[in-house]
Amino acid sequence: MPDVLKLIVMVFVVACEEPGAAFESGETGQVMAVSGPLSLALQTGEGPLEVRLAELDAPDPEAGRAWLQGHLDGREVRLRYDGLQRDRYDRAIAQAYLAGAGEDVWVQAAMVSAGLARVLSHPGNRGAALSLLTLEAEARAGGIGLWADPAFQVRDTDPDRLAQDIGTVQLVEGRVLEVTRLRSGRTYVNFGLDYRTDFTVLIEADDEAAFEAADQTLADLAGQRIRVRGWLEAENGPMMRIDHPERIEWLGD
Repeated sequence: MPDVLKLIVMVFVVACEEPGAAFESGETGQVMAVSGPLSLALQTGEGPLEVRLAELDAPDPEAGRAWLQGHLDGREVRLRYDGLQRDRYDRAIAQAYLAGAGEDVWVQAAMVSAGLARVLSHPGNRGAALSLLTLEAEARAGGIGLWADPAFQVRDTDPDRLAQDIGTVQLVEGRVLEVTRLRSGRTYVNFGLDYRTDFTVLIEADDEAAFEAADQTLADLAGQRIRVRGWLEAENGPMMRIDHPERIEWLGD
């Protein structure tokens, strides 16, 4: 067995919470091209299909694309779905599994464990997030792949530093000072005394139900050390919008 497949099989085994069995089976096809750091072109029995690997972000696009080309090009891949199956470009949004002689091996898990991608779930695609976050934490602790590069490290909540990252996906970690819920239903998670300049997380009223369904009470975030991930924007200082619970990790003390 080639070394790369040994690595992927090992990753598949250690991902003890691998959720693929609960997902809906999708198309099977041969990888004809790698069209991006997280995108594949499959030739299936029903014709060509563009695939976007679900729940991942590739901050180093060249490394992600090179890995996919080296490991998946020409190989048979099976898709599995959980939630949203197509995006606005009609691409399949799926978990991908490299077909083998024995167990299929989980492509997303392999990429995260190799430090080639980080976890970025979405409201319609988040069923694998907890499993992938475990693998990401191991890669980050080991300084593997992108985690060895200071450009991709977890940020602290310093607003002046975060201002340099506006418009990018970041992981930000710190202790919550207070949680404020407005009459509009919006909830602001504040990390500093001045909401007009300090880092803030925003949860819209319509998104609070997702946290309640996960038995997470937003008010309980006060005083907690957490890690959040998503796009940074500028609104009264650096701000991040969070719309589902898998984007917040409760870290404890």
